Amino acid sequence: SCYYELEARPDALPEILRRLEACPTVTQIYRVTGECCLHIHAVAADQEELERLMNEVLDRLPGVEKLTTRVILSRVKDVKGLRLEGKAEEHGNMRFSRKKNC
Repeated sequence: SCYYELEARPDALPEILRRLEACPTVTQIYRVTGECCLHIHAVAADQEELERLMNEVLDRLPGVEKLTTRVILSRVKDVKGLRLEGKAEEHGNMRFSRKKNC
C-alpha cells in the first residue's frame, strides 16, 4: 500500500478526480486542507503495479503542481468501527465514540 499527497491547479481538479476514481488501484481519495489538496490511497499487488500506476495514471494527470509518494511499510494500528454520535452541529462539532476506552 501507499499514499500520495497531490497539489494541483483548481481548474484541473475535476479531471484529476475523474481519472483517479476510474483507477482500480486507487482505493480512497480525500479532499484535504493544508499543503496538498488531495490525499490518495492505493493498494497494489506488487511494485510493478505501483510503477504502472505512476507511469500510466499519476504522471499523466493534468495540472499537477506537486506529488509526494509515501510507501506504507507496516500497519501499526488500524481502527475499525469509528462511529459518529448524533448529528454534526452547525459549526462542525462532532462527538466520536469507540467500542472500548483506552
